[in-house]
Amino acid sequence: MPEATNELMLEILRKMQGQMSQILLKLGDIEGRVATLEEATASMSARIASVEVTVSGTHKRIDRIEHRLDRIETRLSLVEA
Repeated sequence: MPEATNELMLEILRKMQGQMSQILLKLGDIEGRVATLEEATASMSARIASVEVTVSGTHKRIDRIEHRLDRIETRLSLVEA
């Protein structure tokens, strides 16, 4: 087993420093990708909310049309009471 000299310790520390730099670069990349995913998720949430509002409006309109149709059928005696 090699003796723990200053040169050996310095070599190990330099190697660790290089590896740490690589880890930090990858972490920065991951942070950027997560931020992009967060933005995309927020955008999708806004789109879903918009669709929900549209569907709700459509349901209200259909309900009004059904009510009018029921009144028309009743007035024309097309429905058995």
